[in-house]
Amino acid sequence: MLSFIHTADIHLDAPVYTSSLSYELRQDDFRRTMRKIRDLVWEKQADFWLIAGDLMELHGGRRATAVFLRDLFASVAPTPVCIAPGNHDPWRTDSYYQSMEWPGNVFWFTPEWGVYEFPEKSCVIYGWGFPQPHVYESPLLDFPGKLDGYRHHLMVLHASVIHSGGEEHHPYAPITLDEMARTGMDYIALGHIHKPALFPHPQHKKVFAAYPGSPEGLSVKEDGPRHVLYGELGEEGQLKLEEIPVQTRMILKREVEVQGAETMEQLVDRVEQALSDVQDGQILAVTLTGERPAHFSPAIEVLQQRFTRFFSIRFADKTRPDLDVEKLIAEGGIWGRWVKKLLEEEAAAEDEQQREVARMAVKEALDRIGGVIG
Repeated sequence: MLSFIHTADIHLDAPVYTSSLSYELRQDDFRRTMRKIRDLVWEKQADFWLIAGDLMELHGGRRATAVFLRDLFASVAPTPVCIAPGNHDPWRTDSYYQSMEWPGNVFWFTPEWGVYEFPEKSCVIYGWGFPQPHVYESPLLDFPGKLDGYRHHLMVLHASVIHSGGEEHHPYAPITLDEMARTGMDYIALGHIHKPALFPHPQHKKVFAAYPGSPEGLSVKEDGPRHVLYGELGEEGQLKLEEIPVQTRMILKREVEVQGAETMEQLVDRVEQALSDVQDGQILAVTLTGERPAHFSPAIEVLQQRFTRFFSIRFADKTRPDLDVEKLIAEGGIWGRWVKKLLEEEAAAEDEQQREVARMAVKEALDRIGGVIG
């Protein structure tokens, strides 16, 4: 049996979803998460640690962070650490990947297809790294093929798998399922997309490639548990994958219905109840929804101050005053004409960005009207 830990998209030293005052604390979270992954390599006695790109930022990445990684990787020696640079950490002469000396158990993949042979494990690991941040062609078009005489064949690659579901990210280094299948790999360790995803082989329908997702959330889109993948390959090439949560701090999204609250005290109680199951120190994005009395407008700064038990918390006010908009428009006064005009602009918006601006304008108008006639 052959085993590995697969991670990608750590983005050390990248801007993250939090306030600037806590940036260094959040960076410490990311380093703690990397230490957890290292501990998993020890605990599982993994044969390989595979890192599929965007490990640390080329622009903004600090030498101290590179030294941290150097020492971390040295601590798992002789276990091989195989790294394929991505679009955020391309293989360039001005990167720490080339300007620093790395331990002997670290194997880098460059813009020329690389092959590392491990005869004692009857395994070959193939990989390719970004030469610069933008690559628009499939690197698999130049894949030279796999070597004979080995039982296990793994690949490490930072790329966009193009499929019918559409792409959330720009398709840098676009590859297809058929291209991956033609490589003949037992497993392809992918990076670039921050959501976990498994890819079944187009012929035998068994999973043979995967994105682990980012191991620590960078934005509100990356909420909930974050994972690495632990994989085992049997003697006949059968693959078992296990998601293992490793995040140091979770990002959580919650919606709080405010209907019935007409004072800040009542609203704080409502939010307290909604967040009662959330542990201290997490990162929250809370959206206030529903109708509220026209005379009451939530004070976001008060909410921010009252919930300091969390590492970071942001409130978005999506509530609306309980005004009868149709009646307001039918009465034909200045308030009604104002709201009607804004609603017409929302309906005529040509894209979602314009529509969202129009929605915000309608909300602001109704808030102001509610404050006057509520």
